[in-house]
Amino acid sequence: MAGYVLVLAVIVLGGAIATVGDRLGSKVGKARLSLFNLRPRQTAVLITILTGSLISASTLALLFALSRELQDGLLRIGTIRKQQQAAERELAETRAQKEAIEAELAQSQVELATVRERLGQTNQILEQAVNRQTLTEAELNQLQNRYTTAQAELKQFEAQGTQLRQEIQRLQQERDTIQGRLRDVAGQKIALENAIRTAQERLAEVESQKNSLQAEIDRIQDQLAVANQQQQVLRDQQRTLQQEIAALEASRQRLEENVNILLLGLRRGTVSIRTGQVLASAVIQNVSDRDQATKAIEQLLREARRNAIVLNNPQNLRPTDQVIQVTAEDINRLRAQISDGQPYVVRILAAANYLQGENNILVVPQVARNQEVFREGENLATISFDPSQMTDEQIFQRLDQLFTVSNQRAISSGVLPDPVTGSVGSFRQIELVKFILDLKDYQGTVDISAVTPTPVYTAGPLTLSLVARQNQRVILRSG
Repeated sequence: MAGYVLVLAVIVLGGAIATVGDRLGSKVGKARLSLFNLRPRQTAVLITILTGSLISASTLALLFALSRELQDGLLRIGTIRKQQQAAERELAETRAQKEAIEAELAQSQVELATVRERLGQTNQILEQAVNRQTLTEAELNQLQNRYTTAQAELKQFEAQGTQLRQEIQRLQQERDTIQGRLRDVAGQKIALENAIRTAQERLAEVESQKNSLQAEIDRIQDQLAVANQQQQVLRDQQRTLQQEIAALEASRQRLEENVNILLLGLRRGTVSIRTGQVLASAVIQNVSDRDQATKAIEQLLREARRNAIVLNNPQNLRPTDQVIQVTAEDINRLRAQISDGQPYVVRILAAANYLQGENNILVVPQVARNQEVFREGENLATISFDPSQMTDEQIFQRLDQLFTVSNQRAISSGVLPDPVTGSVGSFRQIELVKFILDLKDYQGTVDISAVTPTPVYTAGPLTLSLVARQNQRVILRSG
């Protein structure tokens, strides 16, 4: 509306000034006035020119006075053009950034496909581990056969040793008898002078037999020494085989337990709770009397009952059913231990394997002092390798070794592991994959350290951060 008013004002003002100028020119022409020594006609033309200029000037003045935008547009047209050019350049840069982002998105999709492919490779590695387990069982059977054969050979050598000892004792008895006969012959020498020559010949024969017997004894003793050496070697081999068998037996027992659990689940139902599984856990501190300890234990047992019901889904459960069973001796022992005001980590563990739907679950408490095991920034283990010379699978295996060593050190230092898995923590696979991909960009030997980003206590869990250094300088950090 203001624009229409402005246009109307310009038209009215222009018409008024034109009318005044026309009348003024007419009067000047009629009066034949002369300005600046000009002719009357020229003076009339000059008046007309001044009137037109006045119209233009008044129009611009009115526009400038009533329209700030028009004033800015006419006086700052150069600046506006520069701003327009800058805006066009920014638009071009924005379009370039958009194209770059679209390219990065395409690259990310390619990397995602690569990660999925590596996950498939990881599954193949797991299948290979199962195959190696089968080979280990076969080797265990071979070692048991070798152990049986070695025991049979050992018994045979022991029997031979016993026979040789008996033969040596018999020869020693014969030698003693011969020596007794010699003493008898020497005593009868004076009385039997006529038979001395015969006795000397007999003595020579006896001496010859003695030498033969002594040589036989020496030979048998040498055989006995060789047999003892062989027996010692066999015993050493037996100890080595027993150690190998013990290790393989432990692996076999674990495998049999897993197989028994699976078979039991197939025969009778699904195993929902495993032996040693943590049903409840809490850090109890500032408990200084038995009443507070009793309340803390009851709260833990209630949590264990809830978790057991969720995991086991017992049939026909009534609100008054306890579900969780624990001995009074364990409760009294636990109450007495945690009542000294010190911080403790208490876990309620399943005492056996339980199938889906069972109503009575026996549990045992586990308690340990909850104290700081590792400080913030402590280095648990370090490995070194050149990532540019290794495949992703090889790097993953080396990092897995680093995690295994860190897990063992944490357990030996006092961090409570999961009784089922034997681990004290976990590392996010997406962060591990990203760390491996970033690590592939570096060449030369790199030191990878497993560091605790926060203090770690007995209750766990063990949280690790991977730090890569090259020439004592941090080049990469996970998380």
